[in-house]
Amino acid sequence: MNVKLPSTVCFRVTRYCNARCGFCLAPPDGAHPPTAVLKDRLGWLQDQGVRTVHFCGGEPTIHPGLPELLAHVQSHGGESRLTTNGIAMTEPILRALLAAGTRVKVSLHGDRAHHDAMVGRAAFDQATQHLRDLLSAGIPASIQTTVVAGEEWVLDWMADFCLSERVRKLSILPFIPRGSGVRTKGDYGLTPAERALLHDKVLRKRRALLGRLDVRWLDFSVKPVPVVEADGRVVLERASESRDTLLCTIPEDATQKKRIPIQFV
Repeated sequence: MNVKLPSTVCFRVTRYCNARCGFCLAPPDGAHPPTAVLKDRLGWLQDQGVRTVHFCGGEPTIHPGLPELLAHVQSHGGESRLTTNGIAMTEPILRALLAAGTRVKVSLHGDRAHHDAMVGRAAFDQATQHLRDLLSAGIPASIQTTVVAGEEWVLDWMADFCLSERVRKLSILPFIPRGSGVRTKGDYGLTPAERALLHDKVLRKRRALLGRLDVRWLDFSVKPVPVVEADGRVVLERASESRDTLLCTIPEDATQKKRIPIQFV
């Protein structure tokens, strides 16, 4: 049975990271493919109808081939997005993002003390400065924030921060107990009632700031996300790893196997 890939996929360029977030959906596991392999995969995906590649990780900005990968997607008629923790944002990456017209999400989770505790290192200053660098360079940049149990105040703080920095979009992610979250769900996990209250608060904030800030509720546990893993598997990720669906594995020699049928596995 053939399966058609969606037009947009998340593309993990690495499972290495320069942070240790206690809620990470894809914690470090050693997978770090070379640039040539990633370019082959991108070409194969675009031949299968993928039009938008959302670069993620791990932390994609620490892969030395990221500028080349962004250019590759653009040169083949595709669009790109990037989600980053904002810790490492070099001039070559900024230039590549601008040239490719990439939309960027910076993960920021509250004030300095809370953000640094969430990501496991001092990172607030780098993330906020690099967010400003993105905006100053004319690169479309928004913020995504993970909210954990007992920290609902973060929504108000982040909305005020976005308004002060002239960020136009804020995505709120309720904690999901997968990846690193499996071991932290006792501390971070939201009860159904807490999740519902947070969702309601996000909707009210969205209405209150309509026209000034686009506040979004982004719950990956409700809608499966198509992800190309760093090992070449294409997976529909759900609320937990046990519920994921493996769609296919990209052929190792992808450049020599264009437009071949994809099989369920």
